[in-house]
Amino acid sequence: MAPPEDILDGFVRTRLRHERGFSGYVGKLDIEQVESPSFRSFLYLIQKTMNEALRLEGVNASGGVQHPPFHFDYLDVSDGIKNAHAFQYAGFSFIVVTLPLVELVWHLSHRLSRSPIVVELVRLDTGTVEPDALQGLLFKIQLAFLVSHEYTHHVHRHCAESQGGVVGVWTEFLHDTTCGNMNSQAEELDADGYAAYLVLAHLLRGEMRPSALVELGRAEMPGTDGDALLLTCFFLAVLAFFCEFWRGDIDMASVYKFRHPPPPVRIKYMIQVAEMWCGQNGSVPKSWFSPARFQELFSVAAKFIEETARQPWDAQMSFLRGVDGVQYDQQLLERFEAVRQNRGRISASRGPG
Repeated sequence: MAPPEDILDGFVRTRLRHERGFSGYVGKLDIEQVESPSFRSFLYLIQKTMNEALRLEGVNASGGVQHPPFHFDYLDVSDGIKNAHAFQYAGFSFIVVTLPLVELVWHLSHRLSRSPIVVELVRLDTGTVEPDALQGLLFKIQLAFLVSHEYTHHVHRHCAESQGGVVGVWTEFLHDTTCGNMNSQAEELDADGYAAYLVLAHLLRGEMRPSALVELGRAEMPGTDGDALLLTCFFLAVLAFFCEFWRGDIDMASVYKFRHPPPPVRIKYMIQVAEMWCGQNGSVPKSWFSPARFQELFSVAAKFIEETARQPWDAQMSFLRGVDGVQYDQQLLERFEAVRQNRGRISASRGPG
């Protein structure tokens, strides 16, 4: 069998780029062509880390779902295309992100790590800890969440059908926001929730915890205090990521046809998932998840939303607080529960492995 890198490059060059909406896709990224030596090294490190984690994936992580081996990689694109995809092809389960998307996350984490408000919030001692360390941690959290989200589309069988015009390719960011339905929105919430579970398990209870605390200059911080600090970093990173993609003037009257739920809805569900995870794993108490804390966290993340994006943001919030918004949220929750129950029935009928 050919290496996954070659299979991916051939698929993009001979098939994907000829599909509607993918004309700007060039092929697999040649990391050696990235100009910055430090960023080039970081790309290699992230790729190696991600692929090692995916190769060591336990059966419990996938719920016993059978799938081809995973491969994570970057795509070379033109026109600054920012996107992520999940698909299976030629014996591999691919998770790919375009270079402009990685660059956007890198620059976002840089802005966060240099913000005095963020530095104060995470209690970073700039006399002993470099902002680059905080940037690296926030970047890794954001990319880990994104990759785990795409991973969930694989193991929860979301990308088994046509998405975005290409059979079997799940496209994360679509220009046509009204090409979806309540089922696709429920699957996005499902992917967000499971991604949060995976990242929190790795960050708070897994191999990432010691290095993350070292990067923050808090290597000796005790259990619950360490959890609280790392949870703060997690929410700063993920909330800022959602805010960064909170773009465009969208018509909330078409909310039932959106491909993704509005970001405020995704954020609310993320908080609920994290609270459940902490309760199940003996982490921070329920009181940590106070509205005041998340108002502060969100206000910090929202500072990175451009002024031109604030009017659509306010319109979404206004809709979701109203009667129609409450009704939409209830229907989405019901559809989300139906998606979860259906997945459970499928897994039970097929058995483990």
